[in-house]
Amino acid sequence: MFLARKLEEETMGLYIIALMVVFLLKIVSDMGVDLAFVKQYPEANEQEKSSLLRSSFAIRTASCIFFTLIYLLVERSGKVSFINDIAHVTALTLLMYWMHSFRELMLRLLQAEQLFTIYAIVQVLAAVIKVFCVFALFVFQDVTVGMVLVCEAIAFAASIIYAAIKLKSKLVAALKAKFVGGVQLIKFGYPLYLNAILNLGNEKVSQYIVAGFGGPLTMAYFGMAERLSDAGTRIFEAFANVYYPSQTNHFANNQQQLALNMAMRSMMWVTFVITCAIVGFAILREPVIKLFFSSKYISVANAAVLFFGVLLFRSTQTLMGYFGVAAGLKFLPVRVSTVSSVVNVSLCFIMFKMYGYQGAIATLLLTQLLMNFLYHYWLKKAGFHINVEPVITLCSITAIAIALTYFLEDHFFISLFVFPLFFVACLSALPILRNDLFEFSGKAIVAVQNKFSGTQTTKA
Repeated sequence: MFLARKLEEETMGLYIIALMVVFLLKIVSDMGVDLAFVKQYPEANEQEKSSLLRSSFAIRTASCIFFTLIYLLVERSGKVSFINDIAHVTALTLLMYWMHSFRELMLRLLQAEQLFTIYAIVQVLAAVIKVFCVFALFVFQDVTVGMVLVCEAIAFAASIIYAAIKLKSKLVAALKAKFVGGVQLIKFGYPLYLNAILNLGNEKVSQYIVAGFGGPLTMAYFGMAERLSDAGTRIFEAFANVYYPSQTNHFANNQQQLALNMAMRSMMWVTFVITCAIVGFAILREPVIKLFFSSKYISVANAAVLFFGVLLFRSTQTLMGYFGVAAGLKFLPVRVSTVSSVVNVSLCFIMFKMYGYQGAIATLLLTQLLMNFLYHYWLKKAGFHINVEPVITLCSITAIAIALTYFLEDHFFISLFVFPLFFVACLSALPILRNDLFEFSGKAIVAVQNKFSGTQTTKA
């Protein structure tokens, strides 16, 4: 986020477009292998696991080569405006794409092995190194897109090396294994791959419309609004990477009720945490933007609030989607994404023409809300009734709190009281949330007391 203080708006827009292209290439070349691998890996014996890993790497290598060639042909044609904008950093963009793809596959292996501590270290290591590299850029007067992408590449390379060291025995075993299981991976993964492609229409089409029709400058403002909710996205992804294999194990052990309870509690707590962030940011939106970016981006404050709403509804629909896949409903995400992507693509063009990048964000918010409804409806039809009343209650209280915040925006110090009122209202309306919070707080206090007592005893 601090890059916004150093980079010009247009340069920032080009950087965001380059990352957007990397994401696009990674998604289209995934082939559904990642999620299929996590699903099948725990059910296999050691020899089959090695074969699945080798097959996954082989499929990923072949797909990366194919889509690299496709990208180079598209760039040479000159028909896609946002690809033309970043033509001068093609080599770095493709390097990032390859590194991102194979790092993702190793992260999935850590996820399948449930090595969540190493998983977290890999993510944190990349983030920390990127921060140091970004601060190093402040030495230069003119920072280019290429310099920033080099920082990204260094961070990714370090995290890949660390993950490879920790997974050395698994990777060596995969090299010695036979190429078996590739067909099963693709067979199970193709509906998930189709869903990922459709999700481009649900979640990312707004980026490509803004980049294609608005150019790098408009993309910079759109990207800055999205960046503020990115931290929440990364935290949620870390949770989802534990949630999905846990739900897979519940269904593998015929613990359907346990899976339902976990889904409901997870959705409630994810909603509570994100709505707290939404209300807090709505109150402090302008000071936060001035602190992390600069006053030149103050106009994105309201758009950033919308993006926090997108984060909320994207998180809840993702949890329901993972629940469905873990339950064996592998075509459920495809059905949901087919309907919602058609709505999103059609509406996004209209809203962007009328309201600019804020219209594109509003369309994304409505699409995520639609996906939540579709997931809940089709899961219920399949016999899985996930109680979403706590989520609806929290969202209703949040809407009232945000309305109060905007009503009191000329009275900043009075608006600060909105957050404690919101917090109390949530705990009062949801006894289950209140009980969970008190139970967790009690356990935390006991743990601290025990640790303190143990320290005192050791000193004595």
